[in-house]
Amino acid sequence: MSQLALAALTTSTGPSARWAHDVRNALATVGLHLETLERMSGPRGRDIAHAAHTLMSRAAAMCSEAMSQGGALEASSRRRPFDIARTISQIANLLRPIAPAGFEIRVAENGAFAVLADQQEVFRVLFNLVHNALSVARAHAGTAQPMSHVTLLIERHDTTVTVRIADDGPGLPQAVRHNLFRPQQASSGGGLGLAIARELAERNGGMLQHVESARGATFLLQLPAATGLMAEAGALRSLGKRARH
Repeated sequence: MSQLALAALTTSTGPSARWAHDVRNALATVGLHLETLERMSGPRGRDIAHAAHTLMSRAAAMCSEAMSQGGALEASSRRRPFDIARTISQIANLLRPIAPAGFEIRVAENGAFAVLADQQEVFRVLFNLVHNALSVARAHAGTAQPMSHVTLLIERHDTTVTVRIADDGPGLPQAVRHNLFRPQQASSGGGLGLAIARELAERNGGMLQHVESARGATFLLQLPAATGLMAEAGALRSLGKRARH
């Protein structure tokens, strides 16, 4: 699909526009993977090709889900225990091949962190946030003050799991912070991606917020922790998937 067609799909803030925005981000990232692949060969090239293939599969799954998605009650029924640390590691591995030279995607975690949510929707939230940081890093590559990293720190607090996404970039202009999660701020640092991310977080019983930091931009994603038998069942499913691969 051409960039012009994608832009036309995202001129409104309805459901189709929201899905089109995520698909556009995924396909844009695929394009960067393939551009890099053209200049490379050997094992590294194969890794990039695999990441591109995985992202294309994700984009196809998003489109399929958009056509069949129901209301809030149906969304609630899709919540299952899963290890959010594995999802974060997957996102980091998908995006590292297109990071500018010297830029790191760091994942700070110790063990498994089971949450109760829709895994596909949580993937979209985190992908949007890391993708945004990576876009800023690419824009500042080669400048006097390049970004060096984005860090995802996972912590458990009683009944919740919190993911802190922090970078060392230029941060967000003060003028856009108050309306950061509104779709109309798309051209000035917030926009549709963050509006989608917050909506998905809240639909899964969590929240997404921007917090002040000494440098760069920092976001907190909070989700319900999966406890007791739910967490155990999720861990067993995760082990089963690992055994099959």
